[in-house]
Amino acid sequence: MSRPGTSSLARGASLYVICVAIAKVLGLVWIIPVTAIIGPAGNAIYSNAYSIYNILQQLATAGFPLAMGKLISERRSNGERAVVEHIYRVTMRSLMLFSIVAFLCMWFGAPLFANMTSLKNAHESVAQNVPSIRAVSLMLLVIPAISGLRGYLQGFQRMEGPAYSQTIEQLFRVITMVVGAYLVVDVWKGNRTVDGAAAATFGGFVGGISALVLLIGFAWRLRRKERAYGYEESPFRNGQILRMVYKLALPVSLGGLVVPIANVVDSWTVTNLLQATGETYQQALTNYGIYTRQAMYLVMLPMSFAYAIGVSVLPSVSAARAKRDQSELQSNIVFTLRSMFLLSFPTSAVLLVLSRPINESLFGMSAGSTIISTVSFMSIFASMELISTYILQGLGKMYRPVRNMFIGVAIKTGLNFALILTTHSVIGAAIATTVGYLFSSLLNVAAVRKYGQVHFSVTRIMRPFLRASIVLVIFLFVVNWGIHAGLHGMLTGTKAERQIAYVIQLLVTGGLGALLYLLLVLRSGALRQDELRSIPGIGRILAKYGARFVKTRQAAPLRTHRRR
Repeated sequence: MSRPGTSSLARGASLYVICVAIAKVLGLVWIIPVTAIIGPAGNAIYSNAYSIYNILQQLATAGFPLAMGKLISERRSNGERAVVEHIYRVTMRSLMLFSIVAFLCMWFGAPLFANMTSLKNAHESVAQNVPSIRAVSLMLLVIPAISGLRGYLQGFQRMEGPAYSQTIEQLFRVITMVVGAYLVVDVWKGNRTVDGAAAATFGGFVGGISALVLLIGFAWRLRRKERAYGYEESPFRNGQILRMVYKLALPVSLGGLVVPIANVVDSWTVTNLLQATGETYQQALTNYGIYTRQAMYLVMLPMSFAYAIGVSVLPSVSAARAKRDQSELQSNIVFTLRSMFLLSFPTSAVLLVLSRPINESLFGMSAGSTIISTVSFMSIFASMELISTYILQGLGKMYRPVRNMFIGVAIKTGLNFALILTTHSVIGAAIATTVGYLFSSLLNVAAVRKYGQVHFSVTRIMRPFLRASIVLVIFLFVVNWGIHAGLHGMLTGTKAERQIAYVIQLLVTGGLGALLYLLLVLRSGALRQDELRSIPGIGRILAKYGARFVKTRQAAPLRTHRRR
């Protein structure tokens, strides 16, 4: 009896993971064509607008799909259809009210928010930033409803709607961003920075509308079917329903606020501090755009893999904790950290050494290459923070990672002032962000040890990946230098020839480096074949090509155990 349901749930979960992965990829690739159209200064305006929006959006949406899905699923299993309907109606009304209030605050508060990004040149900042802030504020009219509908469908284990809506939303968003920015800048000859950025931010509203229409269709069919059973009167009052929802949603929403708040800190401090060091408003805006929409976007690439690993480990950690199986709990945590280090260390190595070819290949410019190298190590600490947050949530400690992340943001804020004013460069902000993630991730790991009552050494777990990455850095440097010298003729040619040369340089060096790194890791015995197969996305491929090293990998844990 259970097999069909289990199979259906597994298919739904797999579909959801695939669609989320596609959505995340689409959410990253848009930066390349849009940067070519609106430039780094336009990217900075785009970032300023989204830094405010993300806080309101996070409050309205982050925890609601999880809370609604959990509550509706529990009540459905008990046959309480009236309560399910009550949860849906009360939550949706609450979300719609919040969406209107948040939209009005952002629309009419746009001049104030814009003024904060440059106190020294307030008039110019308001003129440039207000159109984009108001364009992105329109998303607040649709995103909360999207969140509620996704949670409702997830409660019925109908994952197709939430899955497809993620991909559709990003697809329409990216198309509108690129086409809109192109039409405004290149066809209608509008202002490249101001009008182009506003057109790009408006793409989010179009994407949201497309996702909302799709979700309404899925929810309408489901609700029509449910209404056929009829409803009894719900035994709960509206206030009780809201308390149940917010009790589950609030910790998730607060935890998700940390990154938006960190972005607002950068939005309100970096440009102002750069101007205090002597840069003009436009110089500061351009450098901030390079930092946020080139360097930081590349650093966040491995976060997609960390997200997939974290989502998969949370239920297994919860299950092991419920069974009080310390052996399984420790095994899950150690494997999760290994998987994270496997992916984040080589990413950092590539960004450190190949920042110039990456920047030239993707964005056609050398400006920002040093910033990319500076933030390269951030991917390790940011991934460790995300992974440890999921583990702590699986242990039932919802607020501890929130506290730790806010400590990291406080450290980052203080260092922003100290380092930007000292270095006279946006590199100070990059270093500050890296140190902030370092502190919050270490606090999270300490909390995992304490509340999970598990014993593991982070340095011992990361050692084989660090060794392989050191060899990788040396290899990448030598090969990159050799290919750069061999392509000298193309690199001194036209812009198109230079970009082609950098693409060749990146693909050849990066490809050879990837093969070397995998070979080193597989030979080190850091991961067994069954562990490789469990890594989301690429596990099967790694296990297939690493089969010849099975004996080596199986022997490694025994050596580690004896050292303990």
